[in-house]
Amino acid sequence: MLVLFTNIAVVVYYDEYFLRLWACHGYPYLSLTMVYTGILISTAIAIENVLVESFKSEKYRSRKSAICSMIGFLFVASISNLDKIFARYLIADRSGELYCVHERQLFKSWSTLLFCVYILLPCLVHVICILYVLSIKVKLNWIHKIVRYQHHLVPSLVMVLCLCLNGFYRYSSNFSLQTSSNYLIRFHFAFLLFIYIPQMLTFMTYVTTNDFYIKEFYQIWFYRRLCCCFYNRKRHVQEFEVIHKLWQRRTSLETIKTISNLDDTCNESEFYRK
Repeated sequence: MLVLFTNIAVVVYYDEYFLRLWACHGYPYLSLTMVYTGILISTAIAIENVLVESFKSEKYRSRKSAICSMIGFLFVASISNLDKIFARYLIADRSGELYCVHERQLFKSWSTLLFCVYILLPCLVHVICILYVLSIKVKLNWIHKIVRYQHHLVPSLVMVLCLCLNGFYRYSSNFSLQTSSNYLIRFHFAFLLFIYIPQMLTFMTYVTTNDFYIKEFYQIWFYRRLCCCFYNRKRHVQEFEVIHKLWQRRTSLETIKTISNLDDTCNESEFYRK
């Protein structure tokens, strides 16, 4: 979420020096690290779903193995994108305007390898998983079967669409931060935000369409702690409202007095004192 918010800030306030520095070094590294981590996780989930459906593999693995896999994917993605930090720098032209320069030719082979590993290969895996579900699992009564296997199809379709848009935009546009105007730079970051959101939100893409992952999410400590905090807060608010209402009722009843006749003074009612 930090990457998304800073991307919006870069789109709106790109003229600030700190945001230009962030757009040149921090944003490309963090965004691609998160995106590539999400791509690897989604690819692993797609392969796992096919193995479970085809070979009846063990689905109820320990959460420790899932966390270790996620940390491993994050480590690989963070190491492979270090060139986004060290191969970029800001330069100033004659007018004092700052531009971000990327030594693309020095890392051209590395960028091509990353494109094949993180874009082409995951896209191919998701396409194979989609074709497998459509050809093997969805045979007769295909409308009912598509609804049944939507947790396999929908995430893979979303990832394939995002990967295709990502690859098409990266290798078909001649965009350059050094020669483009501020408006084109803002459009560039806005379009990347549109592409990267589904890939960053891999958790939402897979969990919301799969009852198994929803049940697993309900069992983790974070969800339980979150529900416990909200429950305790709601309970305290309800108790405070009840006590406040009782206090108001008691105060109003204690101030009521009765008169026996016209000549008597006001006497406190015994009924209201009980």
